[in-house]
Amino acid sequence: MMTEQNKLEAYKKAIQSQFDTEKSKYYSNFLMSPSRANLRKLCSERMKDNKSEDDLKSFTLFLGFEFSLSNANKLKKQNDKFRPIETFFKRETDLSELEAVNMAAILVDFQPRPFRKFSELFNGEEIESEIDKVTDKIKSSKGESLGVTSSKDKATLVFEPKNNLKKKLGYGVIGALGLFTVGYTTKDLLFPEKQCMKWMEDHYELVDCIKETQDIGSYEIIKPYDKIEFERKELTVCDTTEFFVGDKAKVWYSKKNNVVQFFNMYGENPENKVSLKPITQHMIDNYVVPCK
Repeated sequence: MMTEQNKLEAYKKAIQSQFDTEKSKYYSNFLMSPSRANLRKLCSERMKDNKSEDDLKSFTLFLGFEFSLSNANKLKKQNDKFRPIETFFKRETDLSELEAVNMAAILVDFQPRPFRKFSELFNGEEIESEIDKVTDKIKSSKGESLGVTSSKDKATLVFEPKNNLKKKLGYGVIGALGLFTVGYTTKDLLFPEKQCMKWMEDHYELVDCIKETQDIGSYEIIKPYDKIEFERKELTVCDTTEFFVGDKAKVWYSKKNNVVQFFNMYGENPENKVSLKPITQHMIDNYVVPCK
């Protein structure tokens, strides 16, 4: 049976892998430089519309007071509490307090959380047996169900589950072994059905992570589901489009090879990875066509 300590180590590795993915997404301005101040600000962003009882409890256990908008000033004084998480994300130190680990999971939106829920996935002798099988396959490098290409202390894996149990294990098991690669995290393959998304012309659609990977190959861009990024839409605009609310942009654009595309939110163009910029009157005057 997998020990609680082993489960905790797997949980922490999975969170760090999720951090590596999230720092290039919507909250990259907080995570690219994960200072204690930035993490405290990100905490406020993650919690302000958060209705999860587990997350609210984790916040209280970590900071010693309940989250509420009226406590905003109190939270601003808690930068030092996020110092251990900062060095954890930077791979400088480990986290010893479970409350801090669960807060780290919230900051990068790792699921399943808190640790209690993650731990429950690994209960039972049958699952432990499957973990051993996966481990043996990696060590042997034969890869009947796993394609393995070693590169120093990592491996590139093509996971082809044979039954529902292995689907639930997925990269979560690999995470327990410290072999997270190709941009996926535990949640992507612990719950593979409709837990990924791909860009379809002007919007994202949910897809089955494993099925899509098997059917279309590793070079197709299939992303782990992100609830914020999933709302991205490419917009068709004209001169009567509402581009601003007050002085704040409602439309974002990218320009590459003189091709301009418009989107509904900050981030990057899913098709060419160009960073999006807030719309300006200059862009409207020069690139927006009259409405028909």
